[in-house]
Amino acid sequence: MRLHAHLLSRHVREDGAIVGPDPGVSLNLRVTRFVKSYLRVIPWRDRLYYQQAQTYWILDNFTLYKLEGDEKYKAASLRCAEVVAARQTAEGYWEYPQAEWRGRVATVEGCFGGLGLLAGYELTGEDRFLSGAARWYDYMINKVGFQSYDDESLAVNYFSNVGRGLVPNNSTLALWFAAALSDATADCRYLKYCSPMVNFLARCQLESGELPYVLESEQGPGRKHYLCFQYNAYQFLDLMEYYRVSRDERVLFVMKKLAEFLSGGVTAEGDARHDCEAVRPSMHYFTSAVAAALLQATEIKLGDYSELVARAYNRLLSLQRGDGGFDYSVGDYGILSDRRSYPRNQAMILRHLLMVA
Repeated sequence: MRLHAHLLSRHVREDGAIVGPDPGVSLNLRVTRFVKSYLRVIPWRDRLYYQQAQTYWILDNFTLYKLEGDEKYKAASLRCAEVVAARQTAEGYWEYPQAEWRGRVATVEGCFGGLGLLAGYELTGEDRFLSGAARWYDYMINKVGFQSYDDESLAVNYFSNVGRGLVPNNSTLALWFAAALSDATADCRYLKYCSPMVNFLARCQLESGELPYVLESEQGPGRKHYLCFQYNAYQFLDLMEYYRVSRDERVLFVMKKLAEFLSGGVTAEGDARHDCEAVRPSMHYFTSAVAAALLQATEIKLGDYSELVARAYNRLLSLQRGDGGFDYSVGDYGILSDRRSYPRNQAMILRHLLMVA
């Protein structure tokens, strides 16, 4: 609850949206964020609006409403969902907030926007939220599109307007969104592309259980490893949401291997490894994601990871600051740290903490 209070006081606007700085991409991710972290006395104006952050905040408050029955959490979810609906374009997508990628239409932002609208529909029963989610689905299918991995496998594209290789992370999220939309509408047409996407994930998964970061295609180069445990933890969590709704048992084999891979990503101290090659820098939201994924793997009996789950969650809680938030990273380039509060990542950590509430 201290983390919820931190987000509410630091990052939630009067209209209910959650905004603030973000580690971002390109130069900001590699350099600029450290300057801003060490010069926190300067009132930096990087107040970014990510759909991903909005939906995590919506789901966090929805979960708290279910747990405690307090109407203030329902109201917080709905206010944020209203902003998500208002910012959707007529075509169905949402603008990308980071300057380096301005003008791109990202599948991740769209799917999270759609999931936020579906939460609004679940809370209110109002069709406008449902129709907005369906508009994103139609845009994703018709404008974002897919690439073939083989004759029976499809990977949803990363962007609608910029080429890239085949990225498993986008397909796991699209599966969650499509299943949630099908469930909300009782319309199985939204499941049309799920089977080819599951085929893609099953066939590109490595022997280790890891899903590669990006596979080479005509639209872009491949890269096997990148922030391996973080990406694979979120992919597991996406597939868990897909499985909860669809009961598609084919994903359980993929998830079991993912959990086995993730079990090798928790250090003796309880931090998540940075990637397959390096332990540091430590990113606390990596730790929360790996802990949550292994928790859910244990709950559905894909393995017993209870000791690793306890170790990772205990480590995470030991790192919580006095103001309720978490630092972003420690040990970058060996000696640097980023102690700014990023709402997108803080809201993710809150969701993972609520899984053990």
